[in-house]
Amino acid sequence: MAPQQVASEAAQSASVDSYLSQISDQSLEVLQHFGAEAPALLNQYACAVEDALIEQVQRANDQSLVLEAAGEERAAMNVMLTNPDVLADYVNEFFGPEGPYPTPTAAEQAEINAYAQRQQLEAEIQQQQANQVPAAFQRPVMDMPAPERQAQSGGGDFWGGFSEMMDSNPEQAWQFLSQAPAAALQSKLLVQDS
Repeated sequence: MAPQQVASEAAQSASVDSYLSQISDQSLEVLQHFGAEAPALLNQYACAVEDALIEQVQRANDQSLVLEAAGEERAAMNVMLTNPDVLADYVNEFFGPEGPYPTPTAAEQAEINAYAQRQQLEAEIQQQQANQVPAAFQRPVMDMPAPERQAQSGGGDFWGGFSEMMDSNPEQAWQFLSQAPAAALQSKLLVQDS
């Protein structure tokens, strides 16, 4: 080794020894037991505890404000419900012309009803002028049954299929009838004999 390296290492060991001499025996024991990362882990844990404490204090303050506001609202409601003059003023404002739920007079209600009837009559007239049937008078729309439905075994559904064929395409009904199973024709003959 070069003499400069030896001198450098000696200086470093002297500075490390002076650093270690300032550390207490308990700290050295913790470092030996938990490793060199113990201070970083302890700091991280302390920061997490501090953040949790700050969050809990903030949550408690928020809840305190909510409770305070609820108490003020309760006190205002108590005054309003126990003082008839305040209650009457509140009801008049609430249901009055400037309130959120104004109550129409009898004349105003009659005017509203007449306007609604006029609007309904105009809509019906417009539908009639457009050559459309009003919704209340339209026929229900039903899907047509599927033509040429295959007969089930035993001939029980053959005559239902034949009836549908007669309704939808009577020209082709003879072809459907020519494919009839013997059991279906026999059952039909027995029914007619009865």
